[in-house]
Amino acid sequence: MQTKTGGSSWLGCLALLVGLVLIFSLLPLLVRFGWVILIPAAAGGTYWFWHNKNKARQQQRQAELDIRETAEKIVLQIAARNEGLITPMELVLASDMNLEEAGELLEQLRKKGYAKLRVAENGSYVYELNGLLTPQQKREAEKL
Repeated sequence: MQTKTGGSSWLGCLALLVGLVLIFSLLPLLVRFGWVILIPAAAGGTYWFWHNKNKARQQQRQAELDIRETAEKIVLQIAARNEGLITPMELVLASDMNLEEAGELLEQLRKKGYAKLRVAENGSYVYELNGLLTPQQKREAEKL
């Protein structure tokens, strides 16, 4: 009984034989002039590694910027609903941040001059964002 293997084994053997002949016939040239291949290959590999590393670093930075922009928008939305006031816990409830991250973000906004820190009677931190004004405050703003 004969089984079908999907291809002729003699063609595979012939290809292997031709490949071995080519390798052994080119081996002296590779030994003598291998540096001609090795140097460009090393340079290309180095460039490829460096390029991919920089690309990954840029993607990481962009992802961090996107997350920060989203977090700042959430802060502004909450503060706009609450007459410019926000607490770290409100930010945690409205975002994927934990309490430490929320506090750090609000503190960074305070240090940059975008918010003022208040302390409630119970000791909770309340941040007042400077740029958010009520319609009445906007109407009463001084003309320049």
